[in-house]
Amino acid sequence: MENSCSLFEQMIRELSSQCYYEPVCQEVLDRIGLLKENVFIPKIATRGSAGADFFAPEDIRLAPGDEIRVATGIKAHCHPFTRLSIVPKSGLGFKYYTRLANTVGTVDADYYGNPENDGCIFVKLRNEGQKELLIRRGEAFCQGIFEPYIPDRDYFNEDHKARSGGFGSTNAKA
Repeated sequence: MENSCSLFEQMIRELSSQCYYEPVCQEVLDRIGLLKENVFIPKIATRGSAGADFFAPEDIRLAPGDEIRVATGIKAHCHPFTRLSIVPKSGLGFKYYTRLANTVGTVDADYYGNPENDGCIFVKLRNEGQKELLIRRGEAFCQGIFEPYIPDRDYFNEDHKARSGGFGSTNAKA
């Protein structure tokens, strides 16, 4: 049993060394109207943190019932068989009843740098509470967690098309 744990730990170290965040290209920042100096690379806050905090590139103000799509200005490179999960900061959920529109965002390894998509990560926030929410530029508002996964056995026996595009592109009909 000890041996399998060390192999698992070795796999995790190898996978995590090949996953990283970087700013999106200037062309994309220009297109989404985001200044390069507003982009903050996600950071792990404490030694025991599972995720890296994503920081607001500009002030975000949400009245009760409102939602907003936030261009983070960040893309993530994931090793094959690794995904990036985007989850809300728990404090925002507890204090303001703030949620991500898709509950948990999944950034696939092939979302980054495919022919029709630079890989800019967007987050859609909803204020489902009773109080106005203000997140200042540079404050943490969600977090990203790199997670390895094991594909099902058919993955190795089937032909899979290459991704081309962003949101919804893996569900596009041929």
